[in-house]
Amino acid sequence: MIKYDLHIHVKYCGHAPGMEVAAILKRAEDIGLETIAFTCHIFSEKDLAILTQVRGDIEKAGTDLHVIVGAEVDADGEYYDGRLVTNRFDTMDYVVASIHYIPGVGILPDSPADNPLTDEVFFDRWRSTVLGLLSHEKVDTFAHPGRLLATSCDLEVFFDDALGVFEEAAKLSAKNNIAWEINELNEKKIPKRYHARWHEIYKIALDAKVRLVYGSDAHSLDAVGTYEFTEYLLKQLPDSCLSSPQEIGL
Repeated sequence: MIKYDLHIHVKYCGHAPGMEVAAILKRAEDIGLETIAFTCHIFSEKDLAILTQVRGDIEKAGTDLHVIVGAEVDADGEYYDGRLVTNRFDTMDYVVASIHYIPGVGILPDSPADNPLTDEVFFDRWRSTVLGLLSHEKVDTFAHPGRLLATSCDLEVFFDDALGVFEEAAKLSAKNNIAWEINELNEKKIPKRYHARWHEIYKIALDAKVRLVYGSDAHSLDAVGTYEFTEYLLKQLPDSCLSSPQEIGL
């Protein structure tokens, strides 16, 4: 059993109904977790106020869990250099950096049909965004690597090229001590035809001495601490390759 969950959202993001802090703490305790991280979406500066609300809710609820108040900070979708939407990190105990929007366009895609760029232009922008993101000194973990790529272009055409980018990215991550997240929600977000090769991304990270951590990316209570897809990936990777929160400094 994985005893932690380092990627949990709360109701304040607007698309996680029922995710009250007290309810999440109880769910985590009930299933035997020891450490959890609240990673509220930060899409703009105004979202930073959510972290204060979360800390207040934790204090009111009380818990014996090791609780980390972090944030999932987005790359700024108006650019393609990996800059984040905020440079204020003083209220975050843990920074998970993610890429949700098509770089330079700012569109959140559900499928390649939502991407107005050619595959080649998109791929180049994705690469520069990833490498820029992983050059940021405040980032602790790279959230759901490759998800945007899988939802924005024909990855069957670009998969081997993408692995080349991940090799570059892994070297940067190792240098900057940035872990990569095995994200449970990817089971639903990534087209199933890519699942069989998804472990290759993490194999590249491990070969470069990048640590791997688990996060459910839960937006509902029943998703907290679930790791079916994570377990599927781990079975294709070396034994005991998943790091603990303590091993990444939490």
